[in-house]
Amino acid sequence: MPIVLVHGAWAGAWSWRDAARLLRKKGYDVYAPTMTGIAERSHVPPQSVTLDTHISDIAGLMRYEELENVLIVGHSYGGMVITGAVDREPQRVAGMVYLDAFLPENGQSLWDMAGPERVELQKKGAMAYDGGHSLPRPNVPPLAPEFAAKWGPLFSAQPLGTMSEPWVSVRPDAERTWPRRHYILCTAYKGSPFHHVAARVKGQPGWEYSEFDAPHDVVRTDAQLTADRIDQIAQGWGIKE
Repeated sequence: MPIVLVHGAWAGAWSWRDAARLLRKKGYDVYAPTMTGIAERSHVPPQSVTLDTHISDIAGLMRYEELENVLIVGHSYGGMVITGAVDREPQRVAGMVYLDAFLPENGQSLWDMAGPERVELQKKGAMAYDGGHSLPRPNVPPLAPEFAAKWGPLFSAQPLGTMSEPWVSVRPDAERTWPRRHYILCTAYKGSPFHHVAARVKGQPGWEYSEFDAPHDVVRTDAQLTADRIDQIAQGWGIKE
């Protein structure tokens, strides 16, 4: 069974490295691409990269690799991306996992959910960095001291268009259905913007819900916990084989 792992803002395929290795050991066919304009693909000018670019990256991966029965996982900003990718390639996906992630409604951008104070800070940060095209990773949530030296140099600036552009569905409302979905909230993230997302989905039809007593960076700080939960979800849904 294929698993597609979609990283969060400022990160890249490197953030899923350990969890992907563990999932491969469990027998999964794992794809963890870096999206355009970030990490090893940061040579692409940020002014040409939007949310639509990243949605196209992941939808195109599933299409051209001819993937079927996919479990797709989005961490943080990656929730924006998997929403749009599955909207484009719904027939390829058996289940979705939002890991401490944004969940947009049709027509919503990440900035629509982030709150005006955070948006204003990000706009100012981007203007100071490169004239408003991209934003370096802020220290929110802060990296634990033992991980700052390890990961700090790997984070790259995030193209601002990925935050400002809304997700717009390509399907009519009547045809917009979703596969099984599971939301994981990281409860140790102080000041988390994801509690309101968890409140929206908890107990709703078509959704499962669980929590990690872990920080937002759990995909990096605890790859074993992350891989084991993804495996549990896949087996619980009967889509491992």
